[in-house]
Amino acid sequence: MPMIQLFIFCFLLVYTNAQNINSTATGDQSFAEMCKFYEGRYEMRSNGIKSMRGDICSFKFPIRHETQESAEQYCAENVPFHIIKTVFNEEHTECVAEATLICEAGWIQMFGRCYKIEKKMMKREDAEKHCAEQKPKSRIAFMHREALPFRIKDYFTGVTRVWWDASIAITEDLIYDVEGGYLLLALDGYRYNLPNVAIARVAPTETAMALCEYTPPMNQAESNYLLKRYGEIYYPTLFTSTSAYVRSASAQQRYESHRFANDYCKRVLKPFLQTSDAQAAVPTAEFLDELTKQRTSEIIRTAVYSRDSKEANRIDLVCGMSNSKNYGMDFDSTNGKTIFKAMKDAEIWRQNEPNEVCDGASWSTSVVLSRGSDDRGLEAMSDAIYAPVYCQTTFEVYKYGDCPEGWIAFVRKSTGQKWCHVFAPFKLSFDDAEKKCAEFGAHLSGFADEAEVDLLNQIFENVTREGKIQMGKDESAWIGAKRRPNCNRAGLMGAQGYSRNETHPCSRLRVFEWVNGVAENPPDFLQRWASKYEPNLATDDEQCVELLKGPQTRWGSITGDKKLNDIPCNQQKFFFCGQEAPVVAVKDT
Repeated sequence: MPMIQLFIFCFLLVYTNAQNINSTATGDQSFAEMCKFYEGRYEMRSNGIKSMRGDICSFKFPIRHETQESAEQYCAENVPFHIIKTVFNEEHTECVAEATLICEAGWIQMFGRCYKIEKKMMKREDAEKHCAEQKPKSRIAFMHREALPFRIKDYFTGVTRVWWDASIAITEDLIYDVEGGYLLLALDGYRYNLPNVAIARVAPTETAMALCEYTPPMNQAESNYLLKRYGEIYYPTLFTSTSAYVRSASAQQRYESHRFANDYCKRVLKPFLQTSDAQAAVPTAEFLDELTKQRTSEIIRTAVYSRDSKEANRIDLVCGMSNSKNYGMDFDSTNGKTIFKAMKDAEIWRQNEPNEVCDGASWSTSVVLSRGSDDRGLEAMSDAIYAPVYCQTTFEVYKYGDCPEGWIAFVRKSTGQKWCHVFAPFKLSFDDAEKKCAEFGAHLSGFADEAEVDLLNQIFENVTREGKIQMGKDESAWIGAKRRPNCNRAGLMGAQGYSRNETHPCSRLRVFEWVNGVAENPPDFLQRWASKYEPNLATDDEQCVELLKGPQTRWGSITGDKKLNDIPCNQQKFFFCGQEAPVVAVKDT
């Protein structure tokens, strides 16, 4: 027996007979024990399943090789983990290995699978039942590597045969082959007149030990390793402190009924990762720094888009500007649907972006790599432009957390968004009110439907009843909508307040818009104006919207509850602040 195999045999005799392995919270214990036995240099991963790299060990074996290729092959066959470096000289061969995956307590990792043996002879059906009881998706061991049977023989001592599975390509020319029988791995081939470590198909009445296997869950370290290999085939993989990113080989468009980015990334990477734990790249500042180091004349599409991108909003005959800035990205949620996380305020945008013009011409986003290093970031882009995307792995789903203390939550049925409202019991101008909301990470609030308007009206009534404000006539509160930039007198070409052309960007439906992403556009204003003449732009500067409450005298004598009016932004009004509930990550189980 070669010296190195003797070492492995001795190690595994002690190691596997004990069968008291306990996986740590941060690494694979079977790998750590193997490294300790060989007195290797061990570096444990630092952050459990979120660690960017796995556990590292440098194994030195007293064996000599003539070529680098021979040394690398030796390490790959005899150290059943990822080999990241091989060094050899006249005295020894050094195999630097990485264990990216993590097996549970009592299981031993080899070549990316976890194994456990039951040293008791049993029939095949009993072995299958035994393995199924050990862990969900546990099964009879499968031959997925040519070297695996030899490592099984070295690792599990006192074992003559185990039940086994293998592909047809391996089993079509067996020497010992009983029709209708089951596969086993004969570590001692004497019983079947075979050499040691041979595969046989035996009669159903035969018995063997149950060698069970399961595939450990994908984690960040393993995905990084695989994506790095993916990048060696296609485009270089980008790495940040928290993730790895790969560029698509093809270009993509975006349109309303096609959630292109996340679904595309799942399809592209699933054959490579064997999981669906993938999504479009989240454009963090760190990712953009790595991406924009490239000085190429290329556009990279991102998955950030405007939530106003609906077919119903593509009817404008006139090109119009917008300040809605309702940009964000879809994330998988705990209920199997998606959460749209607002990103308008993230520090990822190019200066003066997102700049919305001509509706669909600016509902997507991109990074233009040819721009100067001081002038790069996300910018609005047409849905129609074909451009490549970056993908990353993810092992989390998302849900909405709680609103801040004192804020009132509302779930918008049309979108599933959880929104938080608070009423300010003092008066400010529109701009000053927006600044006050910004102190809390919020904006002047909005609403999506009748139920949410009812809530705002009820909040108004509650603060009045509680004595927090004194209500008189003509009271109201600011909400976060403004007249579209081109819907002034010049843009309206003399029309009073709004265009009578329903397809015009300044029509009564679209003349005002929610800004800062506080709700989807067009706003639900059409039947809420205080009179049939509103919004009338009466003083040429009525750029903001008030939500009325109580008796109003400006249109005769009416009750203004839940009605709207356009007024100058410098007036002093109560106001509602609003923000999306925090989106929090949950481990995807």
